[in-house]
Amino acid sequence: MRVYEIIAICPEAPDIMGAYGLHCFSCSIGGVESLEDGCSLHGFTEETLEALIDDLNDAVRAAPARPREVTITPLAARAIREIAQQEGLAGHGLAVVPDSQGGFCMEFCAAAEPEDFTFSCAEEPDVPVFVSPMILWRVGGSVIDFREGRFKLDLPEDASCTCDGKSCGCASAQHEVH
Repeated sequence: MRVYEIIAICPEAPDIMGAYGLHCFSCSIGGVESLEDGCSLHGFTEETLEALIDDLNDAVRAAPARPREVTITPLAARAIREIAQQEGLAGHGLAVVPDSQGGFCMEFCAAAEPEDFTFSCAEEPDVPVFVSPMILWRVGGSVIDFREGRFKLDLPEDASCTCDGKSCGCASAQHEVH
């Protein structure tokens, strides 16, 4: 996997990688190189790479399970349709994909990939949103909304959240989608 994909599904990845002396998560090449490539370029042994992968997999397994669904608000669906029409992409869907900083963005595509899940809003069923199983593992249960002139990806509270629920300050609770 590419480094930024790992960071998107495992928020702890930068800390884990940093503990190994691997800082690809902050490097511009981290968006295009695989974890194996980064380790190879930095002289890691095969055993060290395997230990790093084990630690990353342990962190992924420890994360709370998420529902296999994404909700799109009517306002977001209408905004998606409007942008698609303005861009000459009527009939296209929007895919949630990882960005180069370990967050998420959305991009138009003509069709879902074979393994993708397709979601839509009940009030606007002709506006599909595609999410890969890998991304759904991280954003499942979230809501895509459009407010303050931007798309927002609101994740359900993590089990580890210690905020009061009214003004959650957890970095994982809400992500802007670019």
